[in-house]
Amino acid sequence: MTVQVPVRLTEEDLDALDAAVAAGHFESRSAALRAGLAYVLHEERERAIEEAYRRGYGEHPQEEWIGKAGLAALIAFDRAEGGDPL
Repeated sequence: MTVQVPVRLTEEDLDALDAAVAAGHFESRSAALRAGLAYVLHEERERAIEEAYRRGYGEHPQEEWIGKAGLAALIAFDRAEGGDPL
């Protein structure tokens, strides 16, 4: 199900939107606006995930040895794969 949502745009924004559609970047104004909304919602989800990590590490900081062990494992893996020294 879809719901129609009225949106007010400036003339400049509408001209830019129409230019993007005319250039073939989007099938229609609606498609362009849906793409923009999808981008905004994706960014909001990413921001929420980052905030959850920040809170988690703030409440339970990583111990120094864990970071050192992870780096040592990464270096060993890189060497085993024949990569250049890190």
